[in-house]
Amino acid sequence: MVLPLIHVILSSRSHGGAKFGWSLAVVFFPLLGYIIYLIVTQPAKTVQQS
Repeated sequence: MVLPLIHVILSSRSHGGAKFGWSLAVVFFPLLGYIIYLIVTQPAKTVQQS
C-alpha cells in the first residue's frame, strides 16, 4: 500500500488537487485505485507523420 502511494505523490502524471484525489483513492482502495490511476493518467501518445 505504501509504494503505490509514494508513486502517486512523486509522479508528474497529475498535479495539485488531482494528485490529492488520487492519493486518497490509493489510500482507501489500494489496488483498484492504483490500477485506475495508471490507466487514466497515461501520457498522451504522439502520432508520427511521414
